[in-house]
Amino acid sequence: MSWLLIMVAATAGFLAVARATLAWVRRAVVLVLVHGRSMSPAYLPGDWVVGRRVATRRLRRGDVVIVDMPPTGQAPEGRTMLGRLTIKRVAALPGEALPPDVPGSEPGASVPAGHLFLLGDNRAVSSDSRHHGPVPTAWVVGRAVRKASLPGMRSDRPRSAPLGRGPQSEPATPPD
Repeated sequence: MSWLLIMVAATAGFLAVARATLAWVRRAVVLVLVHGRSMSPAYLPGDWVVGRRVATRRLRRGDVVIVDMPPTGQAPEGRTMLGRLTIKRVAALPGEALPPDVPGSEPGASVPAGHLFLLGDNRAVSSDSRHHGPVPTAWVVGRAVRKASLPGMRSDRPRSAPLGRGPQSEPATPPD
C-alpha cells in the first residue's frame, strides 16, 4: 500500500512541476507563423519563428522583433488589418535618426521616445514604418530568437507556393 502512496505523490509532484514549467514557457516564449514575404530571405512563408519576451530597453538595432499590430491601418491588397503578430527588423531606436530612405521625413528627424522604426528585409513588399510611422514599444511582444523546426508544425503551403489568398485564409469578419 505504501508503494501506491509513493506513486501517487510522485505523479502529483511531476504534474505540478510540468504545470509550472508550462506556465513559465507561456510567459517567456512566443511562437509565430510567417505568412508573407516581407522578411525574406531570412524568414519565408511557412516558417515558424520562436521569440523570447524581452524588455524593450534590451532591443538593439538589427534585432528582429515580434509585434502585436493593432486592428487599424490597411494591409496589402486593401484589406483592413485585424490585429495580428508580425515580424520586422529594428532599423532605429528611440532618439536615433530615421533611415535615409523614409519618404516624407525631414533631414535629421529622429524616432520619438517610446517608439521603434521597423522595416521588413524585403522592402519591395513590406508594409512597415515607412508606411505607418514609428511603432510604439508597447506593441513589441518579443525578440525573434530562431526558426522552429518541430515535427508536425509545418504550414499547409509549400515554400514555393504563391501567396494568393484563398477562401480558407480570408480574415474573419469582426462582429458588429
